[in-house]
Amino acid sequence: MSAMKSEAERIRAQYAALTSHYRAIGPAAILAAVLAAKKRKGASAGNKPR
Repeated sequence: MSAMKSEAERIRAQYAALTSHYRAIGPAAILAAVLAAKKRKGASAGNKPR
């Protein structure tokens, strides 16, 4: 049982390291998508003066 417990702890520590490293990618990706969508929407609408 000790081997299984240490393996689980090793995996948990590895996952925690990856989570802390890549945590900021989620919000940054959402922001980039929103900004790209706004630029695309403005360009495709033609921006005709009224």
